[in-house]
Amino acid sequence: MCLALLLVLLVWTGGCGGTVSSGNSGGNGGGGAPPPDVVVKVTPASATAVLGAAVNFQASVTGATNTSVSWSVNGVAGGSGQSGTISATGQYIAPATMPAAANVTVTATSAADASASDSASVTITSDIVVGVSPLAAGLPLGGTQGFTASVSSSGKPSTAVNWSVNGVNGGDATNGTIVSNGADSAMYTAPTALPSPPTVSVTATSVADPSKSASASVGIGCTGANGVSPATANVPLGQTQNFAASLCAAPGTAVVWDVNGVVGGSAALGTVTNTGAATTTYTAPADIPSPSVVTIDAVAAGISATAAVTIVSNVTISVTPGSGNIVVLQRASFTALVSNASDTSVVWTVNGVVNGNTVLGQVCVTNSNPCVPPAGAATPTIDFLAPATVPSSNPVALTATSNADPSKSANAQVKIVGTGGGSSNVSISPANAFIPPSGSSAPSQLQFTAAVTGTSNTNVIWSVAGGVSGTGCSGTACGSIDANGVYTAPNAAPSPNAISVIATSLADLSQFGTASVAITSGPAIEQILPSSVMAGVAADFTLAVNGEGFVAGHGGGASVILVNGAALGTVCNSASHCTATLPAQDAGNPGSLTIQVETPGNPVILSNPVFFVIVPFTLSQSVISLNASQPEMDGNDIVVFEPTTAGLGPSQINVDFAGPITAGPTCNFDSSPITLVRAPSGSATFSICIHGNTLDSGYFYQFTGPPAPDISIVSSELDGLFPNTIELDLTISSTTLPGVRSLFITTPNNDQAVATGLVEVQ
Repeated sequence: MCLALLLVLLVWTGGCGGTVSSGNSGGNGGGGAPPPDVVVKVTPASATAVLGAAVNFQASVTGATNTSVSWSVNGVAGGSGQSGTISATGQYIAPATMPAAANVTVTATSAADASASDSASVTITSDIVVGVSPLAAGLPLGGTQGFTASVSSSGKPSTAVNWSVNGVNGGDATNGTIVSNGADSAMYTAPTALPSPPTVSVTATSVADPSKSASASVGIGCTGANGVSPATANVPLGQTQNFAASLCAAPGTAVVWDVNGVVGGSAALGTVTNTGAATTTYTAPADIPSPSVVTIDAVAAGISATAAVTIVSNVTISVTPGSGNIVVLQRASFTALVSNASDTSVVWTVNGVVNGNTVLGQVCVTNSNPCVPPAGAATPTIDFLAPATVPSSNPVALTATSNADPSKSANAQVKIVGTGGGSSNVSISPANAFIPPSGSSAPSQLQFTAAVTGTSNTNVIWSVAGGVSGTGCSGTACGSIDANGVYTAPNAAPSPNAISVIATSLADLSQFGTASVAITSGPAIEQILPSSVMAGVAADFTLAVNGEGFVAGHGGGASVILVNGAALGTVCNSASHCTATLPAQDAGNPGSLTIQVETPGNPVILSNPVFFVIVPFTLSQSVISLNASQPEMDGNDIVVFEPTTAGLGPSQINVDFAGPITAGPTCNFDSSPITLVRAPSGSATFSICIHGNTLDSGYFYQFTGPPAPDISIVSSELDGLFPNTIELDLTISSTTLPGVRSLFITTPNNDQAVATGLVEVQ
């Protein structure tokens, strides 16, 4: 069987007559023709491809029944990212970036015979075009600018770019730096010092083809001229002005400000306070400098600019009182009202003589004795001491010159009068008051009146001043008062909020009266009724509070009266009157309670505290006996307290009329005293009626007399007559002392009323 097969093979071989490729010659057993060669052919034999583009190749195989091939690029099966890739079907994709050698070899190798292959040459080319936007820019020192690059091609190259400044990748401190924000954008930052030349080139270079790039031109410099805005300004004394510098310096470079070369300025020239990297606030001085024009300088990195500031004055000044008389060797207080200046000090002169002299009159520090003249500029209020004799130049001019602006002054005409000129006393009503600040719709006003005694000239000069010496308000901040004594509160309360209203006698300027005014937006207590009570009262009683700024009503949303911080059930009939019931136990022990009014709000507002006094309990009355040899007695203190019924106003207990009771019963109201005639022996009973406010049969009734009472009293209600009418049944004996007696009435709360000389025992 094997032999027959060999014969057939030999016969078949002898009949072919083909060529045998090398490597196969050993198969003929030393005789016959060799097998045919395997031949591979690649088409096209050469091609050109732009970056990322595709070229299709085909391979034909002859000499073998297996015609499949494998593809490689530059000897690498399937190719690579550097030289390009090729698929199993022969599609070549050029690389995305230019390779080191522009020519690559694409090879097809027979699968039947690895020694059989064919190659094609591919030339890699680039048609990349790079663009940059914007193409030009201008920047200040340290400024920034964003740039965008575009990469276009007919292929599919890498669109990444590298950024450089003047050929330096990423730039440098001299020409500026550039930082990539992604594949196609970057941010350029200009240098902080001007380069030479002041124009740089920002370049985007294709990563795919470094021979392709595009550039933008950037001019480095300032967007405007160096300067300070505003360049000129008028600034009133003590007021402010904002300035901004525009300098050819890198953003963020510190700007140093000075006034007339003094960094930060000074109190005499004005000060500058930085509010930003290139801004400042100038505050004018309190006093006019000489000269009145100062220079504001802004300096940064050796670059500077200036502005001119003229210090202007809106100062006004007046002296109060503006005129009047002063008795020789007497003192009078004068006040200079300086407005629109933080420096309210003045220089005082008398007929041009600084601080005056003993001939014309002297300017003294307030309350100094002997007279101490002010040193230099003085406080707005001083004492003027009249000379010992009337000067030949009379009246004299007392002048106040503003220290803030010496061009502004005012004076008072003061007439010196002899001792025969008389003297006057001045008092003001009300002496104390609370008043809210003036609102936007209507001013808050209060009428004051002045009483002048001791002179026929009752005219006064009205003025206002801060109520706390050396602090508080001055000028219009204290409010104002007209010639008729109508005071108008300021729009806002000063701090402290006490204001003095002053009435000065024109007849004698050394005489004046003062009232105190408190400016408050919240509640203010002016009076409580009662303000005192004996300890140990037996019943609850009404506490009334009068004042300003209460919220009328009761319950939520209305004002409440607080006692030691605890709220009472309160009814406010108006914004000036509230009442509450004070429990008897709160007044059980001697001492004091703190009364306040709380007004609702967020937060709540409390009034000024007022003390309610609880005096120790006593019912003893001492008798002060006087006679011809001892017409007076010293060292006896009498404690007077308000009855608890004082809170009810007109309902305070009293006796308004009385009389004997006759048959009927009939109350015969008669004039006092009611006559009571003793019986010769034994006792007799008399009935009298008394009428008055809040009388009650439960009160304690007692007549004056010896320490051991000699008139017994039984009280009862008297029906059928006027309300509050009480019947008193009086029993007297033959031993009752004769004379006129007064009736004392005491309530359970130890309030007392007296009917003087009500009865006479005969």
